[in-house]
Amino acid sequence: MDDDEPRERALSERPRPYFPFRQACQLPSPQSLQPSRTEQLLLKGDFASSPDFLGTARHLDCHPDISNNHLQLHLGLPPENDPPQLLYNTEAYRYSSLFPPNHHLNPEFAQEYQLEDELGSGGYGFVMTAYHRVRGYEVAVKFIVKEKVPDHAWMYDPIAGKLPAEIVILRGIQHDNIVKCLGVFEDNLYFYLVQELHGSPWHKRHRLESGGPDGLCMHPLSSLSTPALSPSSSESSLPTSEPATPPLAFATLQPHVGVGHSEPIPSSLSSVSKYLDSSHLFASQSDRPLRYHRRPSHDLFECIEQSEDKKLSEEQARHVFAQVVDAVKYLHQSGIIHRDIKDENLVIDKNLTVKLIDFGSAIAIDPAQPAPYFNMFYGTAAYASSEILLKKSYQAAPAEIWTLGILLSYLLAGVSPFPNARDAVDGRIFLSEKVVGKISDDAMDLIRRCLDPNPETRATISQVEAHAWLRLRD
Repeated sequence: MDDDEPRERALSERPRPYFPFRQACQLPSPQSLQPSRTEQLLLKGDFASSPDFLGTARHLDCHPDISNNHLQLHLGLPPENDPPQLLYNTEAYRYSSLFPPNHHLNPEFAQEYQLEDELGSGGYGFVMTAYHRVRGYEVAVKFIVKEKVPDHAWMYDPIAGKLPAEIVILRGIQHDNIVKCLGVFEDNLYFYLVQELHGSPWHKRHRLESGGPDGLCMHPLSSLSTPALSPSSSESSLPTSEPATPPLAFATLQPHVGVGHSEPIPSSLSSVSKYLDSSHLFASQSDRPLRYHRRPSHDLFECIEQSEDKKLSEEQARHVFAQVVDAVKYLHQSGIIHRDIKDENLVIDKNLTVKLIDFGSAIAIDPAQPAPYFNMFYGTAAYASSEILLKKSYQAAPAEIWTLGILLSYLLAGVSPFPNARDAVDGRIFLSEKVVGKISDDAMDLIRRCLDPNPETRATISQVEAHAWLRLRD
């Protein structure tokens, strides 16, 4: 397929704000600030001749309402007045050994952001925190390894051309419960997806408490040693790190209209092993920079794990779940299916505000056309719907409703509703009050509606939103 041929109609035809790439030599002029001691050690002006940036470094802005001017007003900072430039060291290995030796960062990115800690890594890249050198706010930067993005995971952007689907989708959407895209950079090896950094760090000594009049108060500790990346919340899920781009998948997935065609879902990870071998792009771990630090996870999985009973109260669960439903309804109405909704792909702060992350498996479809069927599965096995476990062709939206039912079970009970795959196929839910405690009848009804083994009678996202249990929040 040619680069100028649209891969997905839904987003490429929908009008939305775009800003063309700026060449690497057209650097912005940051405010002249006295650099910190760390920055003084990193300041270096000899990046212009680096071969990594000859015709490869680009920068793409995202939504205008989260642009520099908006952030400037939001943070109450003085306007910029074309201050003198500071040229920063672009040697990537100084920031993390996950970069290969001798790799250089996009100089425009280095001019704007200071890399900090590592958040996680996966088969398609890794995520680090950074702070804006002028305004001081923190962001999360996902470094997506270009050659590890499979053919099906690219989309066409009218201005920028071919980009990973995750980038195109995040640039075109905005919702309070979806992480925002703040900018995109590029060099010869990576796309840099700059996103808002949301959530509170969770650790094994954190505890979920019921303080506050509404019982929705969290108390994470912010300066603790960092745990390893959390495993999946079920033994039957695919092993994965959060976040990954895209999350580990069974195989490539292409839409096709009609039913009756089915291909087996591989029972092992052998079909994706070729995507996971990134050794030539990542440096040896034996020579880690002194600045390296792994931050605690901000995700919902860790939040639930650190709660006293390994689950949320019904009031807390309703507050969290309602936000996820709002985000999913917005996506479905926009023709976007996330395809990997789970507790590890939701970041949460101490006020129980949730944002959906990791759109590496997302698909854009035309909502004006009949919903396509898929014959391969992307996502986490513990969240796979009945029809997927039966290896049938499936539609993405009903399968996503099933993942909401699994998520709600984890929120309310701390466990999967299905002891085994056979029970999941048949929709036999086992949430014994003796084991998991009391769950209200309305909540159980919503779980059953989401986990209907028949996708044709399973609840839609609008029906989930209108359910009596969620209406109790009004």
